[in-house]
Amino acid sequence: MTKFPVSVGVKAGAASDPAAESEALASSALTSVAHALTTHRLAKKYAASMANNGALSLALATRLWDPEVWSESMQLQAAIVRRLQLQGQDWRTGCTVLLQDYGQLRQANTMSKLLEKQCNLSSQFAQLLGNQATNFVALLENIDVDYGYWASQKTDAPLD
Repeated sequence: MTKFPVSVGVKAGAASDPAAESEALASSALTSVAHALTTHRLAKKYAASMANNGALSLALATRLWDPEVWSESMQLQAAIVRRLQLQGQDWRTGCTVLLQDYGQLRQANTMSKLLEKQCNLSSQFAQLLGNQATNFVALLENIDVDYGYWASQKTDAPLD
């Protein structure tokens, strides 16, 4: 008995439906184009934000020796380091859990149990990698937004 809600295999004697297959392929192609367009749109948005932050950084050069700007810049950098340390700690914790699970593979008493445990371990590793990548990109986006906001506030503030 399968754990999937519907049968995923081809039933013996079942006739294929060329129209349905053609529609599925066309839908898949359109979905791929839509994904590519989304990636392109987000990359353009990120590039524009980076260019804006670069311009703000040039404008901040005139305030480089302002103690307030220097102090706040160091605080931003310290916050980034703390977030990276937390992410590293999460990575180490996740790897420790995976290593403990890996050590339990030898407890399998049948090939099916061994395969089940190996697949579970693989999916846990993929989830850990996905979470780390997502968290890292979210951190980059937060840095971009936070720095842009801070730099725009500092460049708009009057010089003392």
